[in-house]
Amino acid sequence: VDTFPSIVIGADGFISPQGPFAEAQAQFLTPDEESVLALSKTLDEANMGVVAHYYMDVELQGVLTAVQKQQLKNSSSTNGSDSAISRIAIADSLAMGDHAVKMCQDGATSIACLGVDFMSESVATILTRNGFGHIPVYRATSRSIGCSLAESAEQESYRAWLQKGMAENDNALHVVYINTSLETKAVSNSIVPTITCTSSNVMSTILQASVEVPDVKILYGPDTYMGDNLVTMVVYI
Repeated sequence: VDTFPSIVIGADGFISPQGPFAEAQAQFLTPDEESVLALSKTLDEANMGVVAHYYMDVELQGVLTAVQKQQLKNSSSTNGSDSAISRIAIADSLAMGDHAVKMCQDGATSIACLGVDFMSESVATILTRNGFGHIPVYRATSRSIGCSLAESAEQESYRAWLQKGMAENDNALHVVYINTSLETKAVSNSIVPTITCTSSNVMSTILQASVEVPDVKILYGPDTYMGDNLVTMVVYI
């Protein structure tokens, strides 16, 4: 590859796509204005918030980002405040729930979750814990939207690994990636003490557990790629 595919954003906001793939992606950063206005109007009429995962299609993210800017602009001009809360959020799976809570606090009466199944589960659970269990969380389709990573933690082999770790260590702690189902979290916790992390706080979570629990044995999963990176980082600390 002659040029690493990337989109460079300069200090002046100028966008410079590097390579043909990036050039194809960059065209969605300025979506069709009619589509943006139509979606913004629909969401306003439905009084709905939208939380989407970072992994969603770039074309969808481009439209959602444009709608978000439109909402904030309209809210600022109406209320004369710069602290308006957008009804659009693109984030990681944990932050999606936090954004949904803020939207409900701002008056949203429903939430659309754009992501795989466990993400809508997590959003609904976080809303319930914050007093918004009555707010419906809608998925993009009635069909199953699976995730191979999440499904790998639902296998008997994964549970057997947890059982083995618990049997061999008095202070075993399972740190599970949030990108797993509620069933995985519940079943895992019935086998070994389990806490959840995201990609942004996994290192701090593991370090804190190591400080607070003497001789802790951490079982991290199911993302083996991230696990390998963690091992490398810990070795160098």
